[in-house]
Amino acid sequence: MFKIGGDKMQQLKKIDLDEIWQKEQGWNAKRKSGRKFDDEAELRFWEGLAPHYAERFNLYRDVYGLGDWIHEKFGENQRILDVGSGCGNFTIPMAKYSRDILAVDFSPAMLRELSISLQREGLTNVKAVHSKWEDFEEPYDADYVLSVNSLYRVCYMREALEKIARYGKKGFILVRTLLKPYLYSLYDELSLNYRRNNDYMMMPMMFWNMGIHAEVSFTHYDKVLRYADWEAAEKEMVEDLGEMSYLNYNTELEPLFKERAEQDENGYVWHSKRIVEVISYFRES
Repeated sequence: MFKIGGDKMQQLKKIDLDEIWQKEQGWNAKRKSGRKFDDEAELRFWEGLAPHYAERFNLYRDVYGLGDWIHEKFGENQRILDVGSGCGNFTIPMAKYSRDILAVDFSPAMLRELSISLQREGLTNVKAVHSKWEDFEEPYDADYVLSVNSLYRVCYMREALEKIARYGKKGFILVRTLLKPYLYSLYDELSLNYRRNNDYMMMPMMFWNMGIHAEVSFTHYDKVLRYADWEAAEKEMVEDLGEMSYLNYNTELEPLFKERAEQDENGYVWHSKRIVEVISYFRES
């Protein structure tokens, strides 16, 4: 667990973290491309992934003890605002011990999957709202706010976090998987540069800048990946490192990958250690 002292808090208040955020996250770039900046591209992306998301990406299932810890912190019969609920990986289990939940998500496809799961589980205490978090203004007397791997397309992050703190009258929990390539341990071993995202550092700093003494902790889980052959892994390395960097180190990367990976009749199995950040704040009773 990491906390920040009073002197450092005062120093942070003098820094324009929103300006740094917009620069680091590409919002100030003259040419912006990709689904991060394109609503239609984002919606198309989730249309394809939504039916398979819960099976492929589920921190409630994958991070041992995380769901139980959230249950312990939120308690029974509370009102929960689930920001970026998606298909309901956390919404569904929380609904079984919560008074009611308001699930907010920008993707209609993910909300359809959530509706299917709610009907299957016979749960009637969840209301879904189609909205970006930046645009959301619906009245809701939430006890707590939960956000799991959402807010990654937000330009004005401070405003988004202020809204989370405002809605969660008893507190909030934000869970984020650090954005690193799946093969980052190989790159680190060879001291190679790859794209890193400092959002996990900036977001707690913004809370501290507001005078909110959020706590930060880290956990991890093992993500199992399959590559049909070496060429599939090689393609991913080129995307992660860039063609020139890969070509400079391919004679080291290939034997190192094959040494570290498991091999079976279907190709290669790679275990990627995914690091998960938990930002939490609970107001004193």
